Amino acid sequence: MDWGTKPMPDLEARMKQERVPGIGIAVFREGQMEWSGGFGVTEAGTPRKVTADTLFHACSMSKMVTAIGVLCLVQEGLLDLDEDVNRYLVSWQVPESPYTTRHKVTLRLLLAHQAGFVDPEGSFGVCDIQDPFPAPTDILRGNTRYYAEPAQVKYTPGSRFSYSDAGYAVVEQLVEDVTGEPFAAVMRRFVIEPLGLKRTMFWKGRSEDGADPLEIKAEEEAAAGHDPFGRVVEGRRAHYPNLSGAGLWTTPAEFATFTLEVIKAWNGDAQSVLRPDLARMMLTSQGCDTGVGLGVFLPHAHEPYMVSQGWGVGFQCMLAAYPNRKSGIVAMANSDPGRPQHESLIGEIIRLSER
Repeated sequence: MDWGTKPMPDLEARMKQERVPGIGIAVFREGQMEWSGGFGVTEAGTPRKVTADTLFHACSMSKMVTAIGVLCLVQEGLLDLDEDVNRYLVSWQVPESPYTTRHKVTLRLLLAHQAGFVDPEGSFGVCDIQDPFPAPTDILRGNTRYYAEPAQVKYTPGSRFSYSDAGYAVVEQLVEDVTGEPFAAVMRRFVIEPLGLKRTMFWKGRSEDGADPLEIKAEEEAAAGHDPFGRVVEGRRAHYPNLSGAGLWTTPAEFATFTLEVIKAWNGDAQSVLRPDLARMMLTSQGCDTGVGLGVFLPHAHEPYMVSQGWGVGFQCMLAAYPNRKSGIVAMANSDPGRPQHESLIGEIIRLSER
């Protein structure tokens, strides 16, 4: 397949049919970036083309990068994946309950969505740009509309899987308590800058004093989100209250760089940002669910296979990679198709790449 021209023969026609204004794609094979580029426009009704440098909202793919950052802190000796998180938390503590008497909440369980937190329906909605951006402690104490009750463990940690943004809010607060730095700054120092990434950030989506120049530039250049009918979403972009779970903005190529770094370490490269043992742990089934790693999913296949997916207001994206082949693809669209990846154009592109 010639990815240098079109990733699928009728992509532009399919984009028009599905009302997807723009798509960015990055493909890597045998440990090297093979191709990255874009199709369509960054915003419906404008002439600005999607390029390899266009920023997209990674949505829940943010969790994979958060996990890499946490493992970097483990590598530095600042954290232990299997320690009771209350030994690290200062600003907020996981409430003790009968569920936590014998089984404590740990970073490993939080990253694998098995720590006991269950998100109420409707939680972690889009931030109102007029409201102050909430701190993780505000969310965990139930002081915001994004999580309408104090966060607490609702089943025995490690006994089952429950996808939880609240769990990642705990991770975010723990990182800030241990380092004394804002979460975004920690991720930049330990992960983004060491990889030389210039167009990736955890972004609150609002102007603040001393804003990073990249954030200011992103206001002008990042793709705008669109609804299933191809209309620009309110405010042009949606931002969510949990940076660790849904705050990453990046390009397909730079997200592929994160993936390649993990894969290199998984294959034994000691020069990676992660130690090989930690990368292998990240891509190993955790706890009670064989399909979940640390910050990633591990669908059952005939060979090692890793997946990360993001889907939010105005955007949808997906990573699929084969660590032993050192190959994979990242596809990001500035459109919410109203249906999951396996039914959308993003999933169609991923499937075609794997043939």
